[in-house]
Amino acid sequence: MADAPDRVREIQRLFLRHADLLEGFILALLPDFSVSKDLLHEVFLTATAKAAEFRPGTDFLAWARAIARLKVMEQVRKKRTVPRLVDPAALQAVAGSIAETEESWAGRREALARCLEDVAPRAREILELRYSDALLTPRQIAERLAWSGGAVRVALARTRRFLHDCVRRRLAGHEA
Repeated sequence: MADAPDRVREIQRLFLRHADLLEGFILALLPDFSVSKDLLHEVFLTATAKAAEFRPGTDFLAWARAIARLKVMEQVRKKRTVPRLVDPAALQAVAGSIAETEESWAGRREALARCLEDVAPRAREILELRYSDALLTPRQIAERLAWSGGAVRVALARTRRFLHDCVRRRLAGHEA
C-alpha cells in the first residue's frame, strides 16, 4: 500500500486531470459559476483529506462526483435555496458524455502505452527528456546528447508521427 503522502499526491494528480469534468458536473447540479468554483475547491480539499479512503484501481471520477454531489447538497441546505436544476435529460446527456470521454481517453492511453513500447531506445530517451518532469527544450536535449538542435527536432517529429500513426492503427483495430 502506498504511503499517505504518495496517496495524497496521486489523488491531487487525478483531481487535476478531471477538474474540468468535475466543474461541469457541479454546474449541471447547481448552475451558478461563482458558487461552482468555490464548490470545486471544496471538493479538492475534501478529496485530498479523504485520500486514504480512495481505492486505487477504482473509478476516481465517480468517487469525486459523489463528493461533489454531497458538497452541492450541503450548499443548498446552507443557503436554503432551491437550485435552478438543469433538465434531467440534459444532465443524463452530460453524464453519458463524461463516461464516453473517459472510455475514449482510456483507450487512447492504452494504445499510446503499447506504442511507446515499440519506440527505439534513443527516440524514447529523447521523448523522456522532452516530456518528463525535466521538460527540456530541443536545444537543451541537443547539448546533452551532443547533437544539433535540428537533429533533435527531426527525431522528435519522426517519433511523434510514429506514435500518432501507431495509436491510430491500434484504435482502428489493426496492430502496429
